[in-house]
Amino acid sequence: MTTTHRNVLLASLSPEQLPVAEQLLRGGMPAVRTAVAEQNKNATAQGRTTIDPETINRIAEELLGKTTLALWKDRAAGAVGAGKELRLRDLRAVVTSAKTVSLDDESRTQLKELQGALTVRLETLRNQWTEKLDAAVNSKNVAEALRLVARPPDMSTRISGEMATKVVAITSEALTGEQDVALWKEIVTLAVDTSIRRNVKPLGIPADESCKALAIKSAGAIPEFAKLLGMKVPPPPPPTRVVRRPTTRRAS
Repeated sequence: MTTTHRNVLLASLSPEQLPVAEQLLRGGMPAVRTAVAEQNKNATAQGRTTIDPETINRIAEELLGKTTLALWKDRAAGAVGAGKELRLRDLRAVVTSAKTVSLDDESRTQLKELQGALTVRLETLRNQWTEKLDAAVNSKNVAEALRLVARPPDMSTRISGEMATKVVAITSEALTGEQDVALWKEIVTLAVDTSIRRNVKPLGIPADESCKALAIKSAGAIPEFAKLLGMKVPPPPPPTRVVRRPTTRRAS
C-alpha cells in the first residue's frame, strides 16, 4: 500500500503535532489515548512529569480529518494502481469508505475514477451472470439456475420478473414424484435458498421417506409442499443472518 499522502502530511506538521499524527495514522483516537496513557504510566514510574491528555486530545481532534483523508487517499491511490487485480470487494470498500471522509478536490477526482471502475466491473459481472442464467434455463439445468439465482454478483442485482417465472417453471416441472431421489432433494435444497422459493409449485414427492422428511422441513419456504402433504402451511422461516467476519487491519 502506498504511503505517499501520509508522508506528505507528516512532513508538513510541527514537532508537537508529529507524534500525535503518527498515532492517529496507526489507529485513530483510540491509539492516541492508549499512547498517552502508556507514556504517563512510564513517566510516573520514573518520577518524570506527565503530559496533559486534554492537550493531546485537542491536537488529535484538529488533525483527525487530515489523517483520515491522507489514509483514504493512499488507499484510493493503491486501488487505482492495482486496477483489475484488485478484488471487487476491496474496490467497493474503498468507494464506500469515502462517505466517512471529508474529501478535497484531489480525493473527489480519485473517488470518481474508482466509482467508474466499480460500475464497469459490476456491469460486466451482471452481464456474465445473466448469460449463464439464460443458458441454464434454456438447457433446463435446474440446479445451476437455482445456484445462480441464489448467488447474484452483488446484493443490488435482482432477477427479472420474466426470468424468475422461467426458473420457477423449470424448477416446479423437475419436482415430480418420478424424479431421481438424489436430484429431487438437491433441487429442493437449492430452491429453499433462493428468493423465488415460495413461488415454486412441486408436482409431486418421490416415494422415499427422506424426500417426505425434506418436504415437511421445507414446507415453510415452499408452501406447496404443505398442500401436497395435506398439512397446515407453516410460517416462513426467518431470514438468514449473514455473519460478517471482523476486518483485520493490514500493516502498511
